Order: sequence, then structure tokens, then C-alpha cells
Amino acid sequence: MLTEEKDTPRADHMHEAPVSRALLVVNAKARQGQANFHAALQELQNQGIRLVDAHGVTNPRHIKPLVERAIERGGLDTVIVGGGDGTISALSNVLAKSGIRLGLLPMGTANDFARNLNITTDVPKAVQVIRDGYVQPLDLGLANERYFLNVASIGLGVEVASNMDNDLKKWIGPLAYGAAALQAFKELRPVRVHLTFKDRPHGDVFEVAEFEALQVAVANGRFYGGGIVSAPNATLTDRKLAVTVIEMMSAVELMQLLPGLRDGSYVRNPKVHHYTTTNVLVETSQPRNVNLDGEVCQRTPLTFGVAPAALKVFAPRP
Repeated sequence: MLTEEKDTPRADHMHEAPVSRALLVVNAKARQGQANFHAALQELQNQGIRLVDAHGVTNPRHIKPLVERAIERGGLDTVIVGGGDGTISALSNVLAKSGIRLGLLPMGTANDFARNLNITTDVPKAVQVIRDGYVQPLDLGLANERYFLNVASIGLGVEVASNMDNDLKKWIGPLAYGAAALQAFKELRPVRVHLTFKDRPHGDVFEVAEFEALQVAVANGRFYGGGIVSAPNATLTDRKLAVTVIEMMSAVELMQLLPGLRDGSYVRNPKVHHYTTTNVLVETSQPRNVNLDGEVCQRTPLTFGVAPAALKVFAPRP
């Protein structure tokens, strides 16, 4: 079993960088997006944050090209995003490559990325974090060459994403994940998964494991899936991935496991296997869909790694 190491905070990576020219983009389809767009705009102005433009976007597919065009025009130092993890994840590639800083206004259902940073859904307090001007370079996960914020999952996580009802998310919020999980468990086929852990940059194989799995999750930070703890000591700055395999189990065993998801104690279950690594190749007996931050968009086999300090984000003072 790979050992888990405690993160040593790197305070020197955080620095003060006030906003001078910012773009505000709010996903008006996110759970709180429509209600909060004007409140966010007003609060940013009240706290003296200069905006060059602001958009409440009702079609989430339009957000990424809108931000790409704004960055190409030049002059921006910050993109302030109101939305959930899916909205932020869709922008992570362009923001990481451009070096443009990200300001978070959590307005989604799960808000796991913001939860990792202790950024509240309260708009004035989230704006205060941006106004304070402390920027933290954060790690991103890599699925082959594609960035992800929180988690890549195979098995149950894919079925949950496929069963998720966006209208239900707007009505009952995080409880929608539980409803989707129950439905997904009924339909799930077990995943025969082969894991090969490698050491970068040397590429040496140092552990191989194989399971009949209910789910495989490769997490970047501590939280994913609406508050599930990937590993008690995981952070977005530890340059590591938390890999968790839940073996196939009965419905009764799964129900007994659920309370431990909130504090990470479920990893002590004998049918749960937890690893901390920087690189892992995930192969399955048949190609299986992969869920990246709520979007089913890739298939196995995939190599997962870490892009250290890839995304600059306004965060609370440590």
C-alpha cells in the first residue's frame, strides 16, 4: 500500500495581487446563478473591484468561448466565475495556460473546489476573498492531457453523473446526488480495473493492483462529489493524487459505508483501498466511461497525473 504523507504548507506560493481588470462570468443555469448574478455584480462594484465586462450566461456551453475571446483581446488580469465545479472545470484549461487568475463565486450544487479552499457561498464574503488579493497557485489533476479540478471517477460516479437531473439539482441541491446514486447502484455493472502506479520522472513501476470495483476515484483535493472526503490530509497544494477503490459490495454494505464518506473514515473499510500517488495508469477489462468533475467525457485506459501549481486562484489568507 502506498503511504500517505501530510502536506507541508508552502506559504511562499501565496502572494498579494489586487485585481485591476476583471471579467465577471456567471453561469445563470447553475443552482444559484440566476438569482445571484445582479447581487454579485453589485457587490463587486461596492467593494471596489473594477470590471471590464460582466455576463450572466444562460447557456453554459457559451461560457468557455466567451472567456477565451476575452483573454485573446488582452488586458485582463482576472476572470471571476460564478457557478459550480463544472463551470470552473470547463475553464481550467484556458485559465491555466493563460496564467489569468481565477476569482471564485460558488453558485453550484456541490461547490467542492470552493469547499477545498474554505470559500463560502455567501456572495459578499466570497467577493471579500477576491478583494483581499491573496493568490494561491493550486494543483490540477491530469487525465492524459486534460485538466480536472476535483475528481475523475469510473463506475458508480459515471452512473451518478448520467442519472443526475439538472432540474432536481436546482430544487433539492446536494440531495440530488444521493437520489442519483441510489438509481445508479441498481443499474451498475462491476468494473474489472487494473492500476499501475508509476514514479515520475523516472517512470518506474512501484505497485500494481487489480480489483472487481464498484468505483474508482482519482481525486486532486480533499473534497469531491458534494463533500465526500477523498483523504483526510489531501490538499490542492500537495502535488499528489488520492486514489480510492471501492470493491463491489451489497446494498447493505454500501449503506453502512455511506456515513464515513463525510469524514474519510470509509477508507478504513476492508473493501476500500486507498493510495496516495503522483501517477497512475487505470485500465479496465473493457473500455469504460470516465467522469471528470461531473462530465462524462473520456474512456479508459487513462493515465492520471498532477500539474503542480497550475491554476492561480484567489484564496483566503492562510
